[in-house]
Amino acid sequence: MERLFTGLRFMRICTCLYKVCLLIFAVLLPVSCSSGNAVEISNQVTKERYCTQTVQTGDVLSFEWEHSFEHVLWKEFYRVTDEHTFKLFTIAVQGFGAGIPAEMDCTYRYEDGLIYMEHIEGSVFKEFNWIHSQKHLKTITINDAVLIRGEELPQRAKIRLSLQRDF
Repeated sequence: MERLFTGLRFMRICTCLYKVCLLIFAVLLPVSCSSGNAVEISNQVTKERYCTQTVQTGDVLSFEWEHSFEHVLWKEFYRVTDEHTFKLFTIAVQGFGAGIPAEMDCTYRYEDGLIYMEHIEGSVFKEFNWIHSQKHLKTITINDAVLIRGEELPQRAKIRLSLQRDF
């Protein structure tokens, strides 16, 4: 009889341990399966956060602005990588001029008034830092959805756009 009670007690302990393990697994699974990345736009000096958006590998981040000297539209397209970086793959401009790359090792096409430089290789960034101009930055988008507009960031502030690991 005592062996029976000992066996039942052992089964209860095992059942309890099994439930604890399931609970731990249920809590940790979403963390391990998530991409763990968020684009964050913040102030380099004050550390104020202006916006944060969850992203996954393969998502497209793009900047659209007016070139400060040539006053032409300029767009850059980056893909979020497995290495938690941004890889430039396309630039689109209305024309060439001061500081606009005219001779890149890439393919070119003309569409809707823009010159597209595509299949760009080797330009990888961990973050972007700039002194902000509300007049020149038009939008920053993720997968064609507006993340933030230029007028929403403070004029002449030191801005950082980076990938943060979400935990």
